Amino acid sequence: MRIDDLIKSIEKEQAKTSEELCNVAGMLKLKNVAQAYNGEYKLIWSDKLLEEIKQRPKKTLYKTGIASLDEIIGGFKEQQLITLSASTKHGKTSFGLFLMEKLEELNPVMIPLEQSNEEIVEQRYDNGYSIPKFLSPEKLASRVSVDWIEERIVEGIAKYNTKFILIDHLGYIDDFGVDDKFRRENLAYRIGQVMRSLKNLAKKWGVIIVLLVHISQKDESHPPTLEDIKNSSDIAQESDMVVMLWRKNSQENKVRIYSNETLVSVMANRRTGRNGNVGLRFDTKTGQYEEDNNWVKSMEETAKKNIQAESDYQGQF
Repeated sequence: MRIDDLIKSIEKEQAKTSEELCNVAGMLKLKNVAQAYNGEYKLIWSDKLLEEIKQRPKKTLYKTGIASLDEIIGGFKEQQLITLSASTKHGKTSFGLFLMEKLEELNPVMIPLEQSNEEIVEQRYDNGYSIPKFLSPEKLASRVSVDWIEERIVEGIAKYNTKFILIDHLGYIDDFGVDDKFRRENLAYRIGQVMRSLKNLAKKWGVIIVLLVHISQKDESHPPTLEDIKNSSDIAQESDMVVMLWRKNSQENKVRIYSNETLVSVMANRRTGRNGNVGLRFDTKTGQYEEDNNWVKSMEETAKKNIQAESDYQGQF
């Protein structure tokens, strides 16, 4: 008997007799049954759990090939939900494609919701960029739900042993739950439900899910922070890792000019706890990223000096 069924049974018994007698009898019955309970939801000691973990095959860590980034994140691991966030034109899709190319061994599946798979491949081809080998839906559903995404994941696993999923991006997942039960809920609530569902898919099917998330940053001249992820705090809370991208840029005559230098900031990292910044340079000839930390170190030093100057100024008053 499941615990929740047992509790319902006790509640029925309690309704038949006096409150005082029911509480005693009910708790006694609960205690007797629970002592013998050995089902799916039984309690387990941490030391026994540790022994079980030690007996399992060690999980593979998949590296990006970017030395500084791999040092911070320790590599990607199955069952992770990773949020990759940035403003428009700051390289979310390009970096996602780069990761798929680096992790080709995982037979990646891309769910391209902002652009079609044909547009992505054609753009890379026209620009002379390398084209990652990836799977993608031949046709998109009129309404993309988490259940629909799960069907694509299962197909990838069954046919190609897929372990890496890229979803571009969160804003296009239109999910109101079974029988539209979340339709009347606010946006933040629905996003939270989607994030929890995607995390469950990563765990259930043993895959790495990289979810691209768009942010509306008021001031693009500075790198974004976690506070710039709008609409729902669940985006960061449900993610195993939050990585934010920022292209170095300037504004000239009211026109914003973007450089090929990209800052990769690991803002949250549940597995190792390490955060940090990595500098990349986008090669416009190949469509690849190369590590270049010199400009990032210079920027960090300037930021530290500004913070210290601000602190010294405030200390005078």
